[in-house]
Amino acid sequence: MAQDGEDQQKRQEEIVELAPTNWPRTIGIVSISWATLGLSCLACGVALQVALGPSMLPEPLRNNPPPSMRFGTLQIVQTIISLVTSSLLIAAGIQTLRRSFSGRTLHLIWAVLSVLAVIYGGFAGWHQQQEQLIWARENPDNPIAKQTLQGQPFSLAIMGFFLCFFAAWPVFCLIWFGLIKRTAASFGAPPDKDFI
Repeated sequence: MAQDGEDQQKRQEEIVELAPTNWPRTIGIVSISWATLGLSCLACGVALQVALGPSMLPEPLRNNPPPSMRFGTLQIVQTIISLVTSSLLIAAGIQTLRRSFSGRTLHLIWAVLSVLAVIYGGFAGWHQQQEQLIWARENPDNPIAKQTLQGQPFSLAIMGFFLCFFAAWPVFCLIWFGLIKRTAASFGAPPDKDFI
């Protein structure tokens, strides 16, 4: 009788441990949404930079556009990094939605790459701002140069805000998947063939 009670309790614990949980769906959807937003912003930014770029400037400035209107090596590298990390995050989100343990691994890889990308993005942004300041000092009569010199503290604050914003989800994923959800059982019941 006691053995039957223990067996039944053990079976119930196994069922509870493998019971579906909501967090994989939430994390998966947020990851896919975050990556889709990143790809959308990337596409718009590249399209505007390539299609319009210096052509948005008045005629006298087209020969000497400010660095922010040029698509340089740092921006190309940042674009490639963003494309890779966003694609990786979509894959991680899909695997997490499917409650596959590989979603954890993909999220961790993505989070580490993204933190490094945020650091690189900070460097690239700072470097571009320094080039913009040099350009502004060399072109003091230019209205864009005047705005650049007056708005430098504000632009640094904006860059700091965006660096923190872009680091938020990767840091969360590092903590969530690195410290909290470390086992396959924590993903809940594996999906059946009709799941996703």
